[in-house]
Amino acid sequence: MSIKFNFSEKRFVVTGATSGIGRKISIDLASAGATVLAIGRRTERLDDLKKLFPENIIPCAIDVNDFELLKNDLEKFGEVKKIDGSVHAAGINKFTPLRAFNWNDAEGIIKTTLYAGIELVRTLSAKKLTAARSSHILIASVAGIKGEIGFTAYSSAKSAVIGAVRSMALELAIKDVRVNSITPGWLPTEMTDAIEARYPGRIDTIKLQHPLGLGSVEDISNLAMFLLSDESKWITGSNIVIDGGYSIR
Repeated sequence: MSIKFNFSEKRFVVTGATSGIGRKISIDLASAGATVLAIGRRTERLDDLKKLFPENIIPCAIDVNDFELLKNDLEKFGEVKKIDGSVHAAGINKFTPLRAFNWNDAEGIIKTTLYAGIELVRTLSAKKLTAARSSHILIASVAGIKGEIGFTAYSSAKSAVIGAVRSMALELAIKDVRVNSITPGWLPTEMTDAIEARYPGRIDTIKLQHPLGLGSVEDISNLAMFLLSDESKWITGSNIVIDGGYSIR
């Protein structure tokens, strides 16, 4: 990253920290001096992250859908010093074509993507936990603004994230708390690797639909760092699309 941010003495929460976008944002925040509560379900991945930044990464192996555990760990993290923001990058995706729609799968996608993100911001916006000018980011997807065949549940959840962000931003502005969403295009991640493994050639087709080609988790993290910093102090309720031109075709 050519632009350097200084997050010394700042404290952030990142969900989905064990892979993809969440992992990269955790690393970049820690590199900039922040203390990061890194939340994920895979303990060994969290341990690897901790080894990279033993002084800056606090691993937290929980399921974000367990709201009681989530609240307890957030409050414990906030006891030392108030929290400056969060990134909700946790999410799951499954192929949910209408002809074989599975409501259990759909519920899991929506709970992890949407409900857990709302609960994260709701909890962190409490007076005893939120620092002045705190900033929160929920990771959406181009699937939420430009549908994908077979991904009804995922598209619905990501679209709802964008709407929820707008409402939360209005409600929390009086506290000087900002809430924004980032909408990435397709990125090479474990999730897209799984789709490629199941549907060979699909990613090649998708790549051709991105005028600037596929991006990377670094592209998303660069934007997240800006939105978490005071340099973006007049941005709230926004959904910023970063997709190499995919959604404007």
